[in-house]
Amino acid sequence: MQNNYIIGVLGKKGSGKTEFVKSSLANIKRYIVIDPLEEYPGVIFYDSVELFAFIDEVRDVDFKIIYRPLEEEDEENFFRIVNEINDYTLIMEEVDLWCDSYNIHPELNELTRYGRHYKRNLIWISRNPFEINRFLTRQSDLLVSFRQTEPRDLEYFKHYTFNKNLMTMKEFEFAYWGDRDIITKILKKKTA
Repeated sequence: MQNNYIIGVLGKKGSGKTEFVKSSLANIKRYIVIDPLEEYPGVIFYDSVELFAFIDEVRDVDFKIIYRPLEEEDEENFFRIVNEINDYTLIMEEVDLWCDSYNIHPELNELTRYGRHYKRNLIWISRNPFEINRFLTRQSDLLVSFRQTEPRDLEYFKHYTFNKNLMTMKEFEFAYWGDRDIITKILKKKTA
């Protein structure tokens, strides 16, 4: 299997994106969740300085961290921190806050581009594919999508071959495109 993975999870609000990721966390030993909507339980940090001190203490053991930034300035420090840690997974809810269709945060760009050299994994979550920078979707090894009905989103997904029809799936059902091993061996999801 490869050194790292990048996973994108897409779907409209209430479709099951966050629950899909939450149910996968038991299979991931070291992770940090950027949680701007306060949806994840766990050891919560609001300040990057405290977070960095904690990570420094647990650098060589498993950790499960929730980060809820209070200030934009603190986010900048956080992004520098995540590119100093190795062998972990960064989970970014509402990734379009840091990566829109025109721009990508420089540190997120670095993580996406060079994370494989340091076993830095990324799971990003968003509602609409058109809101995400093409660089991020292009670098993703796996895309998971919940039911899609918006014509513009369906047009975007026309270039991918998902294992199911995105328009006809039931509520909370997902389809995937990309590396099947990631979804079955890492996320431990059935791909029926």
